[in-house]
Amino acid sequence: MWAALMTQSTSEKAAAPPLPSPKERRRLREALSLTEDQVASAVGVTRATVRAWETGRSSPRGRKREAYARLIGAVAAAPAPPAPPAPPPPVPVEAPGSVAMAATEPDEAVEPEAVEPDGAVEAEAAVVPEAPEEPPGDPDPGHAPDAPAAAFDALYQYAASALFQQTYLLTGQRALSRAAVTKAFELAWERWPEVAVDRDPVGWVRAAAYEYAMSPWRRLNREHRRLDPPPEAPASRALLDALLALPPSYRRTLVLHDGVGLGLPETAAETEAST
Repeated sequence: MWAALMTQSTSEKAAAPPLPSPKERRRLREALSLTEDQVASAVGVTRATVRAWETGRSSPRGRKREAYARLIGAVAAAPAPPAPPAPPPPVPVEAPGSVAMAATEPDEAVEPEAVEPDGAVEAEAAVVPEAPEEPPGDPDPGHAPDAPAAAFDALYQYAASALFQQTYLLTGQRALSRAAVTKAFELAWERWPEVAVDRDPVGWVRAAAYEYAMSPWRRLNREHRRLDPPPEAPASRALLDALLALPPSYRRTLVLHDGVGLGLPETAAETEAST
């Protein structure tokens, strides 16, 4: 008995028409200008049942399913069964002791290739040069540019001239300014691993040059007590006289803030003063 019931249930499911998705059911109904009440009256259910079918909470069964499918045109809109896949192309068959045979016979016989004489082969080989097996490397690795030295040279080219002008404004002495800049870059090269990774390499060298130029031990040197002749331009002479009249700490602060263009926090940090 149970086998008969299972067979009958399976046959009914197989014969039941396919239904589209709930969203598609509503679209088909609205495309036919049918209301939920009209569909419910035609199928013999309530409006709430139709709404449940279109929201996916339930699905019609049995004769109501068939009537509902015919009403919204789901039977006609059902997609056609997919076409059977095309047969795979023939695979070439290899016979032992021979080359692979083609899937179909050629329409025309293939002409054998003409064999060139040895002289023609040698002439063609002489025209086309042979490609090198590996790309040529550096002929002399010893002449490769040194990365630290190149970076140090770039820093010197960028900052040396400006540092000389700044230290001259601090000291009023060209010889002392030149010595301060030279000593600062010598110290930077000795400690280059530290300077190379510093956030501000120019600031590192500038601080070293300022410290050397404004050291009180340098001012005790008799050679560094005498100032150089003042500039000929009146404006430059007035500026230098005003700077040299200030205490060294004020002088350095003015050069950093107004000359170099550092902000107040950066100037205070470099002069070890508070803002």
